[in-house]
Amino acid sequence: MIPILFKADATVFTTFGIGVLRDCTSCEITEERNGAFECVFKYPTNGQLYEEIKTERLIKAKPNDTANDQMFRIYRITTPLNGIVTVYAQHLSYDLSNVAALLWSSESISPSLAMERLFANTATEHNFTCQTDYSAAKPFSVSKPKSVRACLGGTAGSFLDLWGGEFEWDNFLVKHHQGRGQQTGVVIEYGKNLTSVEHDNDNTEVYTDMLPYAVQTAEDGTETVITLPEVLLPITDSTLVQDKTLIKDFTESFDYGTVITADLLRAKANSYLSANPMGVAMPTLTVAFEPLWKQPEYAAVLERVSLCDTVTIRHSLLGITSKAKVIKTVYDTLAEKYVSITLGSSKANLINNVTAAQTAAESVSAKVDRFPALINSAIKTATSLITGQSGGYVVIHTDTDSGKPYELLILDTPDIESAVNVWRWNLGGLGFSDNGYNGPYETAITADGQIVADFITSGSLVANIIKAGVLSSQDGSSWWDLESGEIHLSAYATTTQVEEVSDRVEVIEDQKMYRLVITSSNGNIFKNNEIHTTLSAMVFSWDENITDTLDPNQFIWTRVSDDEEADEEWNAAHFGGTKSIEITTADVNVRATFFCDLIDTTTRASLLG
Repeated sequence: MIPILFKADATVFTTFGIGVLRDCTSCEITEERNGAFECVFKYPTNGQLYEEIKTERLIKAKPNDTANDQMFRIYRITTPLNGIVTVYAQHLSYDLSNVAALLWSSESISPSLAMERLFANTATEHNFTCQTDYSAAKPFSVSKPKSVRACLGGTAGSFLDLWGGEFEWDNFLVKHHQGRGQQTGVVIEYGKNLTSVEHDNDNTEVYTDMLPYAVQTAEDGTETVITLPEVLLPITDSTLVQDKTLIKDFTESFDYGTVITADLLRAKANSYLSANPMGVAMPTLTVAFEPLWKQPEYAAVLERVSLCDTVTIRHSLLGITSKAKVIKTVYDTLAEKYVSITLGSSKANLINNVTAAQTAAESVSAKVDRFPALINSAIKTATSLITGQSGGYVVIHTDTDSGKPYELLILDTPDIESAVNVWRWNLGGLGFSDNGYNGPYETAITADGQIVADFITSGSLVANIIKAGVLSSQDGSSWWDLESGEIHLSAYATTTQVEEVSDRVEVIEDQKMYRLVITSSNGNIFKNNEIHTTLSAMVFSWDENITDTLDPNQFIWTRVSDDEEADEEWNAAHFGGTKSIEITTADVNVRATFFCDLIDTTTRASLLG
């Protein structure tokens, strides 16, 4: 399927919207179980609808073999590279992240009624509806302002937190399933349809226990580290023999001003452990395979795979035979085939993804709120270090001839020879040495404006915001303009190499290079003998569309099918004279492929003669 572009406020998707993105060169959709659902496509800057591709607008595309066409909202468009832009779009359901849920609570409510009430009680209007196949009543509440999507999953007390399950996003409809996929019986096997397999059994994120902590910052800047009386929370299902502790900071999980207690910290930690299995490795298989159901000889075999389905993987050479759930799919919309599927236990889900986004936003807010306290704390610490010192010796070096001072020293002993910690200040700069008067001075501010400090140059740089205009190489040949986003990288070549390349470019520029592209107004695959489309030929000279400058008689259309005699008759009837042709069911007997060739008028005349 070729993606279709719609306006940002569109709610009906049965039309062709703004237009079909026929010039799209690639389009892939990635969907994870209870996780990311995104579309990424590439489009040339000389494409017919390039100027119409804008952030917030919607893209209609096919996400997999079985689902309905889905809408994706554009949120990022890259700077053109070689005349191509990359466009990133999130599924329409991400709009729920911008819909605020109003506060309400219920001591016992069915999940279907809870979802209906959640979607009805919002600060702004929306077009989303919902359904669930869960029935067990549980307490549910929206205790503080949050988005509807966060209420579905990503926070404590969300739908995923209380009921579990798997979400299916169908444009404006949100489906909450106990089990989304099916036991398909599909076998993906080496030598049959399996083209590649990658087995990942990673235990780097497996732990035996957790040490949770949080930092409580008082108004005066004083910080107190809160831990549990028992210190560690055991991970009972851990498969590790060797002790391995996860040290986790929950500071940003608490609102600024909240008095953090051990009980509150324990609750946060237990909630995190329940949402994130930390005790066992998460084996995954990432496979690529050919969908046999699309091949004529397998027409009756419905080996179609969807997200959350359970399939069987067999690879005799690797000794792999296993059943696993599909937890991630990458789908080529243009070719209508999977690029890859990932099987196994999902490390990322809606809880983690939404939590990450929400935590990031809350973290920024919390840090802004805490910034005055952090500054006060830093000032207090520096003041105590300076004013609290006792002892020390000040030595002023003077010129023996003029008697004028030229250097100030602060030493830890009265004798320069025996001093270990030395502050030295002269016309060259200010520096500190912990190795005596002769240095080295690893902490320094030099007269030419350079700052040398172990904490900066070879340690860590800690800051809320780093502002910069241009990051540049020392010679200025390569740079990154952070204001405009422009990046320039320089490479060097010899004079001879440059001259050789220049000569080749001149030869190429003197030549004419043509490229002919055929587009279909209604896709390139038709089913149930319902065929109606217009094939259009476009000719490019390099990247310039020159179709309008050419004579229609230069376009020769041909058809190739199993009926050679009928093909000859069809080809004779379409021997030039048009840049586009209409194809209907009458033009296709079971299967046919259409071609278009570009010839000059002289060649055409000779052929006709």
